[in-house]
Amino acid sequence: MDDYQVLEKKTELLCKGVYLNPDLVTYYQKQGINLGYGRKGGAGPLGGRYFLFKDQTLVNVALWDSNEHTNLSLGVKKGEFFQVLDRHQNNVFAELILVNNPRFYDRKTSDGIEMKKIALVHGVDCLATTIYQKCAYWTCGEACKFCGIQLSLENGATIEEKTPEQLSEVMAAAIKENRCSHATLTSGTTAEKGKGALRYVQILKKLKKDHPTIPLHVQIEPLKDLEYINELKSAGADTIGIHIEIFNENLRKRFTPGKAHVPRDQFERNWTHALDIFGKNQVETFILAGLEDFNADFILNLEHVISLGIIPFITPVRPIPSKKPIVPPLNYERLLKLYELAGTLMKNHGVNPLEFKAGCVRCGGCSAIKEAYRAVS
Repeated sequence: MDDYQVLEKKTELLCKGVYLNPDLVTYYQKQGINLGYGRKGGAGPLGGRYFLFKDQTLVNVALWDSNEHTNLSLGVKKGEFFQVLDRHQNNVFAELILVNNPRFYDRKTSDGIEMKKIALVHGVDCLATTIYQKCAYWTCGEACKFCGIQLSLENGATIEEKTPEQLSEVMAAAIKENRCSHATLTSGTTAEKGKGALRYVQILKKLKKDHPTIPLHVQIEPLKDLEYINELKSAGADTIGIHIEIFNENLRKRFTPGKAHVPRDQFERNWTHALDIFGKNQVETFILAGLEDFNADFILNLEHVISLGIIPFITPVRPIPSKKPIVPPLNYERLLKLYELAGTLMKNHGVNPLEFKAGCVRCGGCSAIKEAYRAVS
């Protein structure tokens, strides 16, 4: 496939996911391959299993227990490849390689906690953790509608707060398996000073001391005091995400009621300061496709963000099981056009997502923003 075909197929898989026949779940389990359905929680907007195209392009694919979501179905594995079948076209849509879970998931830390409750591998080799698994907006009833951060805690998949020692130990295990070349650290917003930014500092220092070659990514809510951004960089962060998610102010209040109290100009100040501190192509913002129309105002906002030097991590929103979907499924052709536009805008403004050192943009499984950049280059 050429770069555009990769962009097209990845975008379709991101939007639609694949139907997994329940009989195949049992079939694969007998082969030692565990495939499950849907999104269990987490702070981010997606959730799924990671697969690779033949050219090693990574994609996060939702696995559905009903075919009403998609015309794509996961077929029987042939050799190393899983065939994805298009029921409408009656042909093979793609052949994908499943990214297996790392072996350290079956181990415990020296203080007796399952390592998979401390950090997970996203994609092939991005170690990811939520250092603090609660959020002040959940407590006051203003949680983001797409967020499942505390569901992970409630269902026992993780622990409330991770220590620097635990994370360093898990990182060492991941490095030993060649499953950690960079790391993503995220957190719920807290009511304390710095909205939780200071929780990162000791962890960053510990990880940089013990694993100095591993680039580290952090994600924060925009802050009034920009000195916290300096502290994160000094402690060892290499890249940063400051996520707006939605441009339209009315929709921000609807979908992110707590975070909507943060004014837009505070995002701007944080972005520009972070660029000064972290450098070119090292600052990103999530944009959740499907929550607002891609109208003229949206496009103007998108170009403005890119013109500042910010990488737009555009990704479709997926529903959380046990919760009613907040928006209808996004048409992949609309998202494809948005990716094409974003790729062109990044090229025009000298923004290059391929240079991002650590975190979601470098991993790339949940967005086709890197593929969009390549397709227009």
